[in-house]
Amino acid sequence: MEEYSYIEKPKRLKSVVVINVIFAITVVTALVVVILFSTTFMTIAVVGNSMSPTLKNGDKLLLVKHGYKLNRGDIVVFQREDSNNVKRILGLEGDVIQFDLDNMTWIVNGEVYEEEYIEGSYSDNYFYMSKTEVKEAIFSKKGLVVPQGHMFVLGDNRNIQEGNVSIDSHVYGTLDTSSIMGKVIKIY
Repeated sequence: MEEYSYIEKPKRLKSVVVINVIFAITVVTALVVVILFSTTFMTIAVVGNSMSPTLKNGDKLLLVKHGYKLNRGDIVVFQREDSNNVKRILGLEGDVIQFDLDNMTWIVNGEVYEEEYIEGSYSDNYFYMSKTEVKEAIFSKKGLVVPQGHMFVLGDNRNIQEGNVSIDSHVYGTLDTSSIMGKVIKIY
């Protein structure tokens, strides 16, 4: 006849329960992370130097995909011509955007917009690629009015050499907000 040890059985049962609880917590945590990153967050790598010195080639960005409020100065990632772009918001819908060539500064709603994140001066060819209608609007007394559902975005690097400039709103005009993939909340 077999004899059972009642002392060992509860110990074994406790360890099995603890292992099952740890496994369940791990699975639930992994599922929550997968769900959050597939619905709310996104990571992306920076390619290029148009946002230098703020962002460097290879930097990783954590984006929130929805539920955010956009403000002037925020960095956003958007899709344009089948590629991801990272730029900073200068103008929101309804804003009047102008450029003062004498002082090389952006004017938003009649006031100089201070940009502490800009290093150096503008390259000689900064406005070379700009569409004629964009140049005419931002250099005029009237300015460029950002339409509803759009924004005016710029790269932080205004002094890219060798004929290259940041391809942003100073080149192609305002950006439709529906193309925004997310707002940058962390740089790492």
